[in-house]
Amino acid sequence: MRGYPTSFIFLLLSLGALAWTPVLTGCGAALEDSVAAKTDDSAPKDGLEELFGTRLQNADGEETTLAELEGKKVGLYFSAHWCPPCRAFTPLLVDAYNQLQADGKPFEIVFVSSDRSAEAMRAYMKEYDMDWLALPFEAEQRSALAQRFGVRGIPTLVVVDADGRTLSADARNQVAQWGAGAYERW
Repeated sequence: MRGYPTSFIFLLLSLGALAWTPVLTGCGAALEDSVAAKTDDSAPKDGLEELFGTRLQNADGEETTLAELEGKKVGLYFSAHWCPPCRAFTPLLVDAYNQLQADGKPFEIVFVSSDRSAEAMRAYMKEYDMDWLALPFEAEQRSALAQRFGVRGIPTLVVVDADGRTLSADARNQVAQWGAGAYERW
């Protein structure tokens, strides 16, 4: 780069860094939820069933139905125990969730695990007192949901309404900033 002013070289390096940002993947990616997750104003054909299928489970692995989600805002939490940023954010989300439950707010979370096994997923849920629902580890919808919402890194929290329409693609940052108060922004 001989012959170019230092400021021009710095600009090229800066632009190069920006150009590579969208392709970062995995735990700790530099993308914020607002960039990583797509906003979709159209509801899926069958709402939440289209997103999750017909079965969910709790932290003990016991099956449950979508009836627990009826009439509620739903947070899709993309996370994994092996991810340090996830382990830092999860306690914030647990606190916000517990506060919303205590306040009687119609809100539920569905955990979409990126753990390496069903056992690791359940252990993570128990260790962090994630008293919410999860997509079964073997569910095919896990990758479809990540693709639908443009998840490029974890943790990611996307909030949808009872019809499956995106209310917030930036819910992770909102919960980190406002805790349970983020609910009113959705």
